[in-house]
Amino acid sequence: MTRTLIVTAVNAEADAVCAGLMGSWSRGRTRTPSGPGGLVSPDWDRQLLTTSTLGPYVGRRRGPVTVLAAGPAGPAAAAGTAVALSVASAAGEPFGLVIAMGVAGGFRGWAEIGDLVVADRLVAADLGAESGLDEPAEILPPVRVNEMDRNLGFHPAGAPSQAGPQAGAGPNGAFLTMDELGLGSSTLQPDPALARRMTSVLGITGRRIVSGTIVTVSTVTGTERRAAALTARLDPIAEAMEGYAVGVAAGAFGVPVTEIRAISNLVGRRDRASWNMQAALGSLRTAAAALVAHPEGLVPVPQAEKGAAAE
Repeated sequence: MTRTLIVTAVNAEADAVCAGLMGSWSRGRTRTPSGPGGLVSPDWDRQLLTTSTLGPYVGRRRGPVTVLAAGPAGPAAAAGTAVALSVASAAGEPFGLVIAMGVAGGFRGWAEIGDLVVADRLVAADLGAESGLDEPAEILPPVRVNEMDRNLGFHPAGAPSQAGPQAGAGPNGAFLTMDELGLGSSTLQPDPALARRMTSVLGITGRRIVSGTIVTVSTVTGTERRAAALTARLDPIAEAMEGYAVGVAAGAFGVPVTEIRAISNLVGRRDRASWNMQAALGSLRTAAAALVAHPEGLVPVPQAEKGAAAE
């Protein structure tokens, strides 16, 4: 069976995925209690995980699936993915599929808290360049700037928060992508058949499944203005910080990649009180359980199947 590497950012996400891999409590195959007073529960029916050393990283493995918490944001995600793929390949046990998995913010109108989203495009939303004439900004009355927005860099100290174009664009509203700059592509597209199978398999979770563009950002969106700018430019369903980077690392090794996210909050004004991490981590766990229950969702599309689909 194809070996699969699941890359998360933080341990909480990896723990949720591993819980799904291990299965659930069941009386289907009870074990005889042992030890003083029968301290081992007869309900124990989980599949235990083993550790997997991948260079300086330690993954957790069940069968052909290895889970790695590589660290938050693009640089850490790319480094962890590349090291894991390199070590596995050198050991003669290469991975055949990489999945970026974790929680994400959902864009209004597309995804709600607890939903699962599957990428049909991975886009590095803020890799590129601003472009336009450096014209004087319109002078507006002083506006009190939200301190969190200021810390995130969307309103530089002293700049009027109502002036200028939407976040992520130059003074005339233009944003040049990596493609337009001739520096490569800021978009990765998973195999459509693989994305469809993933979506189908995840349907057994009972969660709502949404497929579309998942953007990778270096700075998490914290204002409605920036959310609107991303929506206008890319029409994404969710944003996270690692997917594109994981995809670049996987592509360097010729390994197929996809991205699955569980929605913890809506993209817009930063309001931690409205986030529901437990719901998102619960959805992440059920997604992992669905994938191992139906391993056909983890198998890349054979070349022959791709050719037949294209005819």
